[in-house]
Amino acid sequence: MDSRVDETVHMISLCKFVNISSSTNKRYKEQILKDIIIAICAMLNSIGGKVVLYNKCTCLLAVSAISLLIRILEQSLISIIGSNQTISKINFKEDKESMVILVKKADCLIITNYNLYLPSQSQVVQISPWEPLEKVKDDIINRRFVPEPVQLDSHCRIFLKGKNCDFHENKMVMFKNLKADQSKRTRLADRMTGKGNKFSCYVSAFANYNGGHMYFGIRDDGVVEGEVIPNEDISEIIKKVEKAIKKMKWPEQIDQPKRGEHWEICFEPVVDENSNVIPSTFVIVIYIAACLGGVFTEEPECYEMVEGKIEKMSFVTWKKRVLQLGDVDIPAAVQRIEWSSSATERRCTKVREVLMTAINNGKWEMFSKYAKLFEDKYPEVEMKLMVLSRRVIANYRQGRLSKARHLLVDYDKLLPKANDILIFEVIYLCLKAALKRAKREFEAVSEFLESALLKADQLTPGIITALTFSFAAMNQNSGLNEDGPSSAELSRKVLEHLKYLPRSQVQVEMEHKAYIILATFHLGYDMSGKIIEKHVNQLRLETATSSLMALNKSVCSGYSLSRYREVQFNMVQSTLYYRYAQVNPEKNEIFLEEAFQFSRKAQHLARASNFDEMVTWANVSVALYTEKLVLASLAKMDWVKKIYMYRLSKNLIF
Repeated sequence: MDSRVDETVHMISLCKFVNISSSTNKRYKEQILKDIIIAICAMLNSIGGKVVLYNKCTCLLAVSAISLLIRILEQSLISIIGSNQTISKINFKEDKESMVILVKKADCLIITNYNLYLPSQSQVVQISPWEPLEKVKDDIINRRFVPEPVQLDSHCRIFLKGKNCDFHENKMVMFKNLKADQSKRTRLADRMTGKGNKFSCYVSAFANYNGGHMYFGIRDDGVVEGEVIPNEDISEIIKKVEKAIKKMKWPEQIDQPKRGEHWEICFEPVVDENSNVIPSTFVIVIYIAACLGGVFTEEPECYEMVEGKIEKMSFVTWKKRVLQLGDVDIPAAVQRIEWSSSATERRCTKVREVLMTAINNGKWEMFSKYAKLFEDKYPEVEMKLMVLSRRVIANYRQGRLSKARHLLVDYDKLLPKANDILIFEVIYLCLKAALKRAKREFEAVSEFLESALLKADQLTPGIITALTFSFAAMNQNSGLNEDGPSSAELSRKVLEHLKYLPRSQVQVEMEHKAYIILATFHLGYDMSGKIIEKHVNQLRLETATSSLMALNKSVCSGYSLSRYREVQFNMVQSTLYYRYAQVNPEKNEIFLEEAFQFSRKAQHLARASNFDEMVTWANVSVALYTEKLVLASLAKMDWVKKIYMYRLSKNLIF
């Protein structure tokens, strides 16, 4: 066992902490504080240790400076590691000659500076050191999608001198007006990319968000001034901008950011009130593309003790240790496929919403009416495919599998004529998998689902991708291989993709379904009522309960359950109580009675709405709980009989 205790020694002049009137003392104080903080953080990231401070000064000011130093150190540490760890991991001991800071190993890796930025409405914000690492990973490093990325060449091109540009700063737009003075040593290119103008900070912020544009030559109030740039300076500006961008830390899959893809610079001419171009006067527009994986202004600052010495953790080590990038698949910033037109997307969304509302509420006459109406109203192939896909689902829900298969054949014949063929191919694969599952051809289910997920990954996140993950989650235990993602993981992906949609009944319906699948998974069942795990523990029950509570919260906020989800919800609640009966045998009969009542309610609703598959699940559950209740009752009677016979044998019955 290593009994070594890391220790660093610092000789300081405490009187300089009190007297900071001179710039020299101020710089001295800042440097000493930085050194001490780094030493403490290095020990927090290692096995702990102690930092010893010896006072070189013997004047009276030094005595009063000790408490000041402790206060400053505590404040600095709280800003980095938070108050909880500062209190629990750091202890100060002092005497006349020295002060010892005892450091315990931290609960997590301490990062003194992420060097990551995000945009606010009017500025860029540096990610604080005490921001939880998991949140930084989720929001920046491991984010999978950019919902509405700023596109290349989408910037404004018309700039009128002295007039407002008619747009304002926001999370994707930044204004700067530099007015380089040629009499000074610093040229415009240097001032643009210098730290004073936070150039790299804006690059990081835009890249870590939705992308954005920097406009140089526009005042903060939006009035166009323009930058005066001789032709010979343009190439210098481009080189300096490129150098500054490449100097930053980009994700491995990008390595060196490419102009025209990850960034671009344009020199847009400024015109006068007569629309005449003003010579050598431009608004410089720098485009930064959204980037997955995190863009750092420089290497994150993180320290550790190595053989008794403080060392800054290399970027490679930091990524492996903190972000575990060997186990995390950060996708490249690929161009995802969208609908061929927004009009087609809107119409398909409307058709789907209306028809699925009717299906999920078991209103079959209404469904037939609207399906016919949409087929007659919209001649486009995409509309016909959307209606056909809903007809397949409607027949599947009612147990008319032969009819559903014939409709899917019609769908397949029409599919090649669609403009949005990939989107409707994903829908086709999901429907095909459902029908294969009904025939218990599970190998085929696996094949179709894997293909659907692969193709869905090429689509822009939205309702179609959420539907695909949802369908895969629902069929996981009868489809995907054991090495694939679990139903819980797929359901969480559904919830993630739904964030890219506006709050609506369609979005909420999918959300309800995801929570039901999550709860069912944690209860050890699949979505057909098949038992996957014979027993589950108390923790799994609590996790399932949390999912159902999240669903209830959504319902209480004004989004009621559809009839189909209500059936599923009752079935999941019956399953929950059945599992509680297993975990709590002393309350076995009480929980079984609750399970029975919920399954009966689901059975009634499913029969009334002609949800064939749900009727089967409910029937099986009602039969199971009836049997368990009878056995529990018989066991209770047997126990009463034994007591009676015992009392009789002892002549205790009068």
